[in-house]
This record gives sequence, structure tokens and C-alpha cells, in this order.
Amino acid sequence: MGRTQHLSQLFEKAYQDFHSRPHRDLDPIKLVHQYTEPRDQEVAAFLTALLAYGTVATIVSSVEKVLVPLGKSPHDYIKTAGNLNSLWKGFTHRFTRGEDIEILAYWIQAALRSHGSLEAFFVHESKSDSMKDLLSSFVQRFTDQDLPGHLRKVAIQRKRNLKYLISDPNRGSACKRLNLFLRWVVRPQDGIDLGLWKKVSPAQLILPLDTHLLKTLHQLKWTRSHQASWKVAELATQKLKHYDAADPIRFDFALCHLSMSGYNLKSIAQD
Repeated sequence: MGRTQHLSQLFEKAYQDFHSRPHRDLDPIKLVHQYTEPRDQEVAAFLTALLAYGTVATIVSSVEKVLVPLGKSPHDYIKTAGNLNSLWKGFTHRFTRGEDIEILAYWIQAALRSHGSLEAFFVHESKSDSMKDLLSSFVQRFTDQDLPGHLRKVAIQRKRNLKYLISDPNRGSACKRLNLFLRWVVRPQDGIDLGLWKKVSPAQLILPLDTHLLKTLHQLKWTRSHQASWKVAELATQKLKHYDAADPIRFDFALCHLSMSGYNLKSIAQD
């Protein structure tokens, strides 16, 4: 059996094995599935994905602290609230502080009030099908939105931390968390991903690449780079298109869990 066929069978089996409720419950995406309304899932997915760095237990604990103050409908709460001040006072998640979440919430609020949804804001003024261009435009427009007076100076002081949370592919970043958010909301509903957005195609998505997944790419001999960059993420996505051109990121969740389970891909890579 050739390497490509072997990998194809492995990816398909992993997709079937890992796209299940038990594995979902071990992933931060489970927090998004607690909401039933698409508009709430969209907002919850955005906040959850941006905090998806660190151990799963830490991520889940932190995201719960962010979502609980927003009640049963994060979308309605953020969109209609006259004041989001101090909801997350004392909050910390590694490099992220409560004021960072407050700034994000006001940016989300501005986007919801001007466009109705994050999807509409994302595709607004889109002049390219390139995900790099779409994502860069989104990041620039999203972070350029006005903030309440008391947060403007804070945003300048926290600029580096905010750029870490909402990174721009034009600066070379792999944009792991934003690409993860896009996978969740764009890919068809399959028990893990949500299928919320209809104006972006799964074929446009880019692999949510971090240093952990980069090791898997090394095993596959898809890259020699030791940096999780946008260029490497694009390259890996092109490789995955050999296995599913219309929905290449379908295998992301499975690849991550294969790696975490200790599966060694080196033997296949040597076929």
C-alpha cells in the first residue's frame, strides 16, 4: 500500500474514531456546545478559541470564568449591555488579564451592533477568497473599533498581549486560535464543529497550527521548520487537500488527538 493511500485510510479512521461525544468532552469546544442558539455559539466559540492556549484543564477553567458572567445568552448580553466594565476583574489566564477580555468584549459588542454577527463583520468588505487576506482584514478592522474612554489607554498598554490573542497572518503568525475558531464555525456540523457560517467555505480554511501539531508535521515529513508560521500552516493545508480538497481541515481534530494519544506517524512517513 502506498504512503498516500495509507495516510488517507489513517486520517479517515481517526476522523471516525475521534469525532465523538467522549472526545468532544475532553476538548474546550464542549463549552460552546452547551449553548443551543447559533448566535450564542458564535460568540462563545470566539472567546473560547482565543483562550485556547495552555493545558486543556486550564483553558476550560478560564473560559468558564469568562462565559459565566455573560449568562445564558452571551450574544444578547454583550450586544445589549450598556456597561461591560469589571466583569472579569482579577481574571488571569497565563498572559491574558481581565482587562484584555473586557476590551475583546467591547470589540465584539461593536461588531455585533454594526453588523449583527461576527460572520457578517468577517466577510464585510471582503475582496479576496484568500484566507490570509480575509483574516488580516478582519483583525485590522476588529481591533480598530472604538473603545470606551477608560480602555483606550489600557489597550495601548496591553497592545502586545492583544496582538497575541488576535494575531495577524500578514505578520507571519500561524494564527492558530483564529483558525481554530474558523474551523469550529465554518466546517459542517459533525458533532465537533458547528456549521454556523455559510459565507465562508471549508475549502478556504487553514490548519490551526501550533508547536504541538508542528511535531506531527515533522513526523509526516511535511515540513522541516521549527516555527509554527502562517507559511507552514498553508503548506500543511495544501498537503491535507490531497486527502479532502473540499474540506481539508476536517482532519485537524483527529490529527491533534492522534498526536496526544502517542500515535507515531514516522513509520508511515518512511513508507
